[in-house]
Amino acid sequence: GWRKPRQFVTSGGLGTMGFGLPAAIGAQFGNPGRTVVDIDGDGSFAMTMGELVTAAQYDQPIKVVVIDNNYLGMVRQWQEMFYGKRYSATHHPCPDIPKLAEALGAKGMRIIQPDEVDDAIAEMLASEGPVVLAASVEPEENVFPMVAAGKSLHEMDMGRLV
Repeated sequence: GWRKPRQFVTSGGLGTMGFGLPAAIGAQFGNPGRTVVDIDGDGSFAMTMGELVTAAQYDQPIKVVVIDNNYLGMVRQWQEMFYGKRYSATHHPCPDIPKLAEALGAKGMRIIQPDEVDDAIAEMLASEGPVVLAASVEPEENVFPMVAAGKSLHEMDMGRLV
């Protein structure tokens, strides 16, 4: 599991767009026979989605969960919280992710309702080869905790968590 050393790879935050998919492919090459799961935002996925061709070409069985809200979510959240909802260049409709995955050589799946999650994850993990599971979420859902610019960790915004 991810609780063992060297089993959890992260860019250190949600703002490093484009990191997840290439990192997952590299982790899979370095750990053949292990399950590698990338959890990615749709904007981040869009930056490097062409790398699915690499995963398919080399039969790397990565599993990618794309949080699909049609926004550059962290940028939109900052514009909401710190700039009075003056949105600029954050609405980012992505192509049909499952169809795109299929076109690039991976299996494509989508979940829309919460009651679909368990079965979809089980199917994704049981599938051979690369799989992309698009998870449709509310477009303006915020993510927490977050640390605002110029703030320290002890000043992080916990949102609705507390």
